[in-house]
Amino acid sequence: MYKSSLYKKSPIFLQELMINIKSIIFKLLRENWLFKKRIKELHSNQYISREKLLEQQRSLLKITLDQAKEHVSFYKNVKSSNIDDFPLIGKEDIRIAPCAFLNDSKKFSYTFKSQTGGTTGKPLNLYSGLSAIIEDHAQSHRQLTWAGYLPGDKRVWLRADLIVPLEQNTSPYWRHNRIDKMLMMSVYHLSEETVRQYLEQLHNYKPKIIQAYPSAIFLFANLIESLGLAVNLKIKGIVLSSESCSDNQKLVIERVFNCKVFSWYGLSERVATAGTCKYGKMHLIEDYGYYEFSDDKLIATGFHNSKMPLIRYNTEDIFSGVSSEFNQCECGLPFLTIKSIQGREGEFLLSTSGRKVLIFNHIPKNVCGLVELQLKQKR
Repeated sequence: MYKSSLYKKSPIFLQELMINIKSIIFKLLRENWLFKKRIKELHSNQYISREKLLEQQRSLLKITLDQAKEHVSFYKNVKSSNIDDFPLIGKEDIRIAPCAFLNDSKKFSYTFKSQTGGTTGKPLNLYSGLSAIIEDHAQSHRQLTWAGYLPGDKRVWLRADLIVPLEQNTSPYWRHNRIDKMLMMSVYHLSEETVRQYLEQLHNYKPKIIQAYPSAIFLFANLIESLGLAVNLKIKGIVLSSESCSDNQKLVIERVFNCKVFSWYGLSERVATAGTCKYGKMHLIEDYGYYEFSDDKLIATGFHNSKMPLIRYNTEDIFSGVSSEFNQCECGLPFLTIKSIQGREGEFLLSTSGRKVLIFNHIPKNVCGLVELQLKQKR
């Protein structure tokens, strides 16, 4: 929507109208009775025993494997019900024959097409059913509550969306999503010249939660600190996703905004999630998928995308500090803890003025015929 000529050429009030209409549609799709039911289940899962969680995981895994063998052509030659007998798959397998992974019993159900962010330089076409969209929305909601979010809290969104057309060179560099009580700010216009306007708007808006790319919020924090600007906000937490966040970046962000930073790991392939608890420990979300490790790389099987079930998918992300034995975190969650995830890092190009242009690895989406993209800056 943001890249359409209609949106880019519309006045701000019409752009905000489009944003809010889109949010209404998304709410109708994602926040139905299934969502409310799933939210209750997910919150209940936080307090069950480790044994009960593993029993639930085994049941979901069996359902996933049985459905795949019966309805997905790629897996129809697998005779065993043991996951170890299923082949390991990767991005190239899906890129070569995406239709081989589709569930033939879901061919007439509503389909959402998406792409990976292209962080490896090669975007990947993927397909999901409505139930998978609802599941991800519910999982994200649970993660927000770990950061202190309560329904009705104001949020700020600082990610890669082209909320404000690149051609716009005057404030405001944000748009109001009143349906979701969210201020959506453009990372592409954030610079030493505009950071004071961004900070003033934050002070006026008074958000409780910030959802951001690590590279975007780190740039914001770095500009604030380098210019000696004062931050007078009472933010409950900052939730980061889509990129890796270094320890140094996290320290700067927490110092500048005076709140905890939470990380949320997810994949467009819908096979795995992980999130930070209130004590700062990263947990593998085991009511979402089944996880194996090969040379510390995560091999994941998702439970909730019956439209395109991916079994034993090599995420290529490296997980460190995964214990073979369960050690209860002080938060009380029944999920395994991990030390860190070495995955996607945000990159940038430098403009002639020295301005950092961020999130280029997320731009090449939905380009027909695009197989691979590489950007190289020589000066």
